[in-house]
Amino acid sequence: MKILVIGAGALGSLVGGVLSRSHDVTILGRPEQADVLNEKGLQITGLTEGEYRPNAVSDYPRGTTFDLIIICVKSYNTELVLDLISRDLSEGTYILSLQNGLDNEERIQRFLQSRSLPGKILGGITCHGVIYKQPGIVKHAGIGDTFIGPYLIGPDVELDVREANRIADLFTDAGIDVVKTEAIRREIWAKTIINSAINPLTAIVGKTNGVIIEDPEMRKLAGALVDEGALIAKAHGIEIGEKELLDRTLKVAERTKNNISSMLQDIRRKRRTEIESINGALYRRAVEKGIRAPYNHSMYTLVMSLQSEYLR
Repeated sequence: MKILVIGAGALGSLVGGVLSRSHDVTILGRPEQADVLNEKGLQITGLTEGEYRPNAVSDYPRGTTFDLIIICVKSYNTELVLDLISRDLSEGTYILSLQNGLDNEERIQRFLQSRSLPGKILGGITCHGVIYKQPGIVKHAGIGDTFIGPYLIGPDVELDVREANRIADLFTDAGIDVVKTEAIRREIWAKTIINSAINPLTAIVGKTNGVIIEDPEMRKLAGALVDEGALIAKAHGIEIGEKELLDRTLKVAERTKNNISSMLQDIRRKRRTEIESINGALYRRAVEKGIRAPYNHSMYTLVMSLQSEYLR
């Protein structure tokens, strides 16, 4: 399969690297990232070990049609990415978001429909922990659940599900086990709520994910954020129990206890975080339904304050 991975950061490098063993993979990244990948290859350490040789480019390869486009950039760059790929989409192109946040697939859907563009949308989430060391070097620091499923199901339901399952199998064959689901919206909400607890708390205290299970006060705060997220989800027609969410959150924190969350990585590298698409998105969804969400609002405010120190 001809695959384009957009984003050469932590997750994009892991996904692009392992898939490149069996598929024609191109990774689109910044010039300094593409140069290193082409000259020295991609090194993955930790739970996955290996040297990989995907193709790498810093400009979108115009005139090239891909079977699968995997978006692994920050959520605030989604529209920019869609504009890049819009001229080369075909009816057979699948677009899979593996981004953090609540509304990436919705934004992809609106973009394609507003321009009458082809392309089939897949939803995906992954809780694997990956640490970006430098261009061409990432550490696979934690194994987490990965879900993939059709985001839009058309008249031929069986075909849509079958094609989504086929793409999910690519990941499983490459060593990233995937749970196939026809309820990907529920999983996107669940991942966002899990992230709403782990990411801002670790970013604020500056510690690895293990702090959520090791520190009783952090565990209490994580529980309060999960409960609040479940209430917001229910108001939007997504049924996820508080106990299930807390169990999953603690499981992710345990399995990725040595991982530095993406939000903490952003803070340390003085980059914009995804707080708008995680706690900010949950807070806005709460406001829509007249629900108070003090915990999400507090996390949003604190992380925005942290990043305002270097983003002027």
